Parts: sequence; structure tokens; C-alpha cells
Amino acid sequence: MVDQQQPTPGQRVERLRRGAGLSREQLAGLAGLGATTIKFIENGRRSLTLNTAQKIAPHLGVHDLGDLFGPAVTLSLDGRPSHPAVDDVRKALTAWHITIAGEPESPDYLRGAVDSAWQTWHTSRHQRTEAGVILPGLLDATQRAARLHTGQDRRTSLTLLAQAYHLAQAYLAWHGDRELCWLTVDRGMTAALDADDPLAIAQASWYAAHLLRAVGRGDEALARLGEARALIEPQVADDGPEWAEMLADLHLCAALTRARSGDQGAWSDWDAARRLVERALPDGYVGLRTRVSRPLVDVYAVMCAVDLGDPDEARRRAHALDPQSIPSTERRGRHLVELARAADLEGAREATLHLLTRAEATSPETVRYSPAAQDMAGRLAREAPASIRGEAADLARRIAVPEP
Repeated sequence: MVDQQQPTPGQRVERLRRGAGLSREQLAGLAGLGATTIKFIENGRRSLTLNTAQKIAPHLGVHDLGDLFGPAVTLSLDGRPSHPAVDDVRKALTAWHITIAGEPESPDYLRGAVDSAWQTWHTSRHQRTEAGVILPGLLDATQRAARLHTGQDRRTSLTLLAQAYHLAQAYLAWHGDRELCWLTVDRGMTAALDADDPLAIAQASWYAAHLLRAVGRGDEALARLGEARALIEPQVADDGPEWAEMLADLHLCAALTRARSGDQGAWSDWDAARRLVERALPDGYVGLRTRVSRPLVDVYAVMCAVDLGDPDEARRRAHALDPQSIPSTERRGRHLVELARAADLEGAREATLHLLTRAEATSPETVRYSPAAQDMAGRLAREAPASIRGEAADLARRIAVPEP
């Protein structure tokens, strides 16, 4: 049994911060985090993750992470749920065809296959399981086409190969090896650059930025996004809506990146995306792969407010957004997880559980593999009032939250 006298990780962070003579704002600035993040870790509203601990440890004079987590906490490298198809996707990513022969699939066929795979990702309740079935064959077919075609057909095949790598990254993001995620980013960018396709390069930059942000390299992510915007912005006025769609998505990614670091400048990027969608995209427009649309812009507003530590603003932004209007089952599930995070920030445990349960009903695999959902469900199972603790424990079991 855990010794109730042991300080929590948040209490340890606060004690070490004060001992180092740092304010929350100073520690956040040194570590590249938001001051609200430090506040919520210290008061127990947010768990101390290994990634965050690694960022703050040097500034607290900590050389052993046990000083932050304490002897009662076990750090497992295998605690994150993994999807059963990861091995098959890994084999497809690391199967190098030294010799290759036969007739490649046509670019038109491959475009249909890639578009169908993305449609499945956005409409299936079990998108990760279905993507795990699709990806090995899709990667093989697009790799072969990029090798065997010549001229414009090869360029088109390379663009579609980049899209296949992007889908692999989306699949692997929450339950794959970090090295595999980097592999998909590098391969996707290489294919896009070889295709010499500005839209493909911009989208590859978008995916690279998400991974850079996830590993604490937010400044690099913003730099890559800025380069991508400069590449396509001159063509937005004269070319089709997919250019405006991509530019809006780059602004949304920058907004979220800034919000994750506590930068209120996130709202400037978000507003640029909003104005672009309203001005340059037809009513009812939904990006096939990105799902950029008016509802998605509102989804990002909620995400930014949550990451900036402002649950009141998140609730205000979500008030008029009907989750059923979000044109992606996967994004709808993530939106409900974000609303649960907002409730969690306010300590509203019943609301947090209710929203997580709704998210699971919408997209079970989104909740099962979401680190934020796992964290909230685990804390509810341990700490929720007795009136809902049994229900919280059932949810934690259903989504395979690791035992403490």
C-alpha cells in the first residue's frame, strides 16, 4: 500500500522549484512549457509525464527522476497500450525491395486506394484496427509504384506514397515506437520533396511539426510550418480550394503548437485559419484527408483553450459546436476527450467521467490509445468519489489503463 505521507510528484516539483528560487513562470520559460502546465502539475490537476519531467529536471537540479516521481511510482517502458497490428506495419515500413518487377498500379488506382484509406480513418469507429489492416498493402503498392513508374506518373506516385506514410504516422502516433514515427515523417518528407509537389511538401511539414512538438521541439515545429506557409501562400488566391485548405491547416497546427507552450499568440494563428476558411472555402467544404472545415476550426479553438489552461474559454468555445457536425469520427472522439480535459482542469470529476464515456462510445480506439484519456481515466479510477469510482474503474479496464 502506498504510504499516504509520501509527497505527490506535483508536491515534489513545487518543493524543488521553490528551493531553486524559481517562480512557476520562470521554470516554465526555462523548460519550454506553459506556466499553467506547471501550476496544474503542482496542484494535481495534471499528471507529471516522463516527457515533462525530463524537461524540468535540469532546471530543478535533479539528476535522478526518482527525486520527482518518488519511490512509490514505477516507470514502465511497456505501460502504453500497443495496437496488435503494429508489427505488421513495422514490417511494411522496414521491408526494402532490393529488386522489384511487374506492373505497378496506376496512379488513378492508387489515388482511389489512398483516398479510401483516409475516408476509413475518418469514418470508422475502430479506425486504428482498420488502418492496421489497410496500411501494409497500401505502403507496398505505393512504394512499388514510386519505383517502377517514370515521369509525371512517378511524381504522382511519390505524392501518394507520402500520403500513405502520413496515414502510417497517424496510426502509430499513440501506440507505436517513437523511431517508427520518425521513420514515417522522414520517408513522407523525402517522397514529397522527390515529387516536387508544393502541396505534398506542405502537408509533410504539417506532419513533421506535430512530431517535433510532441518531443518538445516546438520552436522547430513553428519554423517548419512557417516555411511551408511561405511555399504555398502565393498560390492560394489563384489555385483551387485545396491550397487554402492546406494553408488553414498549417495555421491551425501553429496555433496548437503555440498553445502547448502557453503562448497566447496561438489565437492569432487560429484566427488566421478561421478567416481563411470563411473567406476562401465554399460553405460545407470538408478536406478529404485533413478534414479542414468550419467545425474543425472550432474544434481547434477548444483544444487551444484547454492547452492554455483556460477551461472557461474552452467551454465557451464549445458551447455552439455540435459534436455531430465534426466531419470525422476520430476527431469527434478527440474533441470529447478535450472537453473531458477541460472538466478535469476544473476538478469536475463526474463531468470528466461522463465526457470520457461519451468519447469511448463515439470512437473506442481514440480513447483507448489517447495518453490524455488514459491519464484521466486512471486518476478517476483511483481518486473519484465513491459514487462514481466503480464506473470509472470499469472505464479504465475497458480502455486498458495500466495498473498503478
